[in-house]
Amino acid sequence: MAKIKSAGGAAALVSGLKLEDIRLLEKHRPRALALYDGDNVTFRVSTGDTGSVSKFGVCFAGATRDEAGLAEHTLMMPADVKDAKEFAVEQIGVAVLQLNCVETQAKTTLAEVKAELQQVREAVVIA
Repeated sequence: MAKIKSAGGAAALVSGLKLEDIRLLEKHRPRALALYDGDNVTFRVSTGDTGSVSKFGVCFAGATRDEAGLAEHTLMMPADVKDAKEFAVEQIGVAVLQLNCVETQAKTTLAEVKAELQQVREAVVIA
């Protein structure tokens, strides 16, 4: 489940998914990283060189520096912000709710992809 962590003048959106797992799903099952209304994508999670967050999606460019390696995007808060929690709710609250929905479906798909890749690895014979 995604969380927002605030420290000093920054707010970090931290995914419940590892950055490397999002990249794996982008490669093998990109539909697992999006929410749809019919055929239209309403929200998408991706990775890239520059992170971003909006009500339409999150692009993660970095990961937490701990052993978990969770996908992370950091926003700087304006100097005049008095209430960091309200700033986070207003700026990225909707994205967090959507991200949580994507993470739920992505975790199931991720387990399937990893199992399939393991089957392929076991089938490879190097002579």
